[in-house]
Amino acid sequence: MTDSDLKEKFISVFEENIGIILKISRAYTKTTHDREDLINDIALELWKSYPNFKGDSKISTWIYRISLNTSMNYRRKDKSNLLFFSETNQFDTSTWLQDTEVNEQVELLYDCIDDLTEFNKAIIILYLDGNSHDEISTITGISKTNVGTRISRIKEQIKKNANSKK
Repeated sequence: MTDSDLKEKFISVFEENIGIILKISRAYTKTTHDREDLINDIALELWKSYPNFKGDSKISTWIYRISLNTSMNYRRKDKSNLLFFSETNQFDTSTWLQDTEVNEQVELLYDCIDDLTEFNKAIIILYLDGNSHDEISTITGISKTNVGTRISRIKEQIKKNANSKK
């Protein structure tokens, strides 16, 4: 595969899965500017890893894993050391971000999710996106039983937080 073919295939995969990236970036950031930065970081990490993707798992599983790990690292690192992915200039992140504007109830949900630990945040994002317990287990590396237990506890915590924020 030529570099041009690789780039075209990557862009196609990225755009087909932008919903995953947007949901994760929304859950891990508070401002549009930070969201754009995180999307750029995720795009960079995906691009760097793309040639090594062997297809042993679904492409969406691979994207979730890289997006979640990048998001957790983003929250930890100094903002002054951010890397920007120059290739993403062809991706209009402002359009994607406008498409994800949320109503008050969804905003409350995101506020409650933001109060969770990084790992629990990852689990609930995967759950809300319709992933099975098996898929969440594969992505996060914890047992299927542990996934179910954590989801139940996270739901209760979100309900409690939502009621206190109303």
